[in-house]
Amino acid sequence: MSKPRPTLEWLHVCDYAFRDEQGKVGMIGLFDTLASAKLPGRLPMFCVAFGVTDGVGEYNMGLQVIAPSGKVVDLKLPPIQLHNKKQKARAVLRLAGMPFEEYGQYVFRLVIEGSPVAAPVHALDHVEPPKQPGQGAGPGGSALGSIPPPPDFRQN
Repeated sequence: MSKPRPTLEWLHVCDYAFRDEQGKVGMIGLFDTLASAKLPGRLPMFCVAFGVTDGVGEYNMGLQVIAPSGKVVDLKLPPIQLHNKKQKARAVLRLAGMPFEEYGQYVFRLVIEGSPVAAPVHALDHVEPPKQPGQGAGPGGSALGSIPPPPDFRQN
C-alpha cells in the first residue's frame, strides 16, 4: 500500500519567517512584487514558508522556482515526517542572494516526492520601477506608484 500524498495548505514568500519554541511559524513582510532598476535584481535574503498535512510517513521535499522564460531552478529541501493524517508540518526556507535575472512573473512551487504541487503556488512579479518625471529609476525612485520595494532590496 502506498502512502497518501500530503496536501499543501499554503506557501508564502516573505522578508523573514521563523518557527518559535512551540513550532508556530511567524512571517514578516509577505510580498508579491519586487522592483529593480537593472538586471539581475537580488535580495540579500528572503524566506519561503509552507504548511502541509494529510500525509503519513516521510516525504522528500523540494522547491521549484520557475522564471518568466520557463527556466526552472530545483532546490532540494530536508524531508518531512508526518505521523498521522491530522498532523501538520510547517517549514521555513531561507534563500540568500538568489538572482532574479529577468523581468516578469516567477512562480514558487512545492515539490513532494518528485512531483510539483499544482496549487497553491506563490507568484512573484519582478518589475522595472517606472521612471518618475525628472528622475532616473535609481534607488530613490518608487516602485509601482506608492508601493515601495521590500527593505534591503538592492536596486542595482
